Amino acid sequence: LVPSNSCAVMKLLLLVLAVGGVVQLQALQVCEQQAPGTIVGSPTNCSEFYMCRSGRPVLFACPYDMYFDVDTSACGYEAFCAENDVEPDWDPSRPLGPEYPPILTGPSQLVPGSGVCRGASIGSIRLDATGCSAFYQCTKAGPLRLECPIGTLFDSNRLLCEAADLTSCAYVPVKPIAPAPSVPQLPGPSHSNNGDELAHLLDVLCYGKKNGEKQAHPIKCDQYFLCNGRNKAQVLKCPQGTAYNKKRKVCDFTYNVSC
Repeated sequence: LVPSNSCAVMKLLLLVLAVGGVVQLQALQVCEQQAPGTIVGSPTNCSEFYMCRSGRPVLFACPYDMYFDVDTSACGYEAFCAENDVEPDWDPSRPLGPEYPPILTGPSQLVPGSGVCRGASIGSIRLDATGCSAFYQCTKAGPLRLECPIGTLFDSNRLLCEAADLTSCAYVPVKPIAPAPSVPQLPGPSHSNNGDELAHLLDVLCYGKKNGEKQAHPIKCDQYFLCNGRNKAQVLKCPQGTAYNKKRKVCDFTYNVSC
């Protein structure tokens, strides 16, 4: 026989697990009818919101003492929270799909001194000029910097966090299209530290290529690069133990790759 206090602990544990499962299922149902990239408030926490994707939704949190405003789709100090809205008809008995649970992110950061949102409406999304790992949401309190989850980057075309190898990143300043420059020679061992020359070579190889086109790295077998349609290249690395397969245009096991 199980002691009565053990039964009570077991019941409490099952209750916690059930509530957690329902909360995560709610996240999926919130995004069920939404287009990828749509931002919606959490029905259970006023300081959180979801970015809907074709896969698992991404869960973001507003900074301390700020809440997600469902009217502006942005964090703010005065907000009409999703909890105050009409309560959806959740069905906890629905089976959980492969998207369960949502992807968690790091803390957001308010950057009031940044001019990235100058002239933009509240709730607008802006690119991060320093890289593709984050983006900005324009709020009444100023630009809010949000980090994409580990393993994802912010897609500048679809305006959402996506798997790194599927992302189109165009944060690099674009210059007017000019005649194709001459292709420099590949840097040899004595030029291994000349990163600028190699970066220039990759940009040249992207000249005239469409957005999202993959190219094999000319030197490193475990890397490839994406062209952004504006004559700029973004270098990506294959997972450990794999290399870039030029024929299949994917990262493949090293024994399948001729480099």
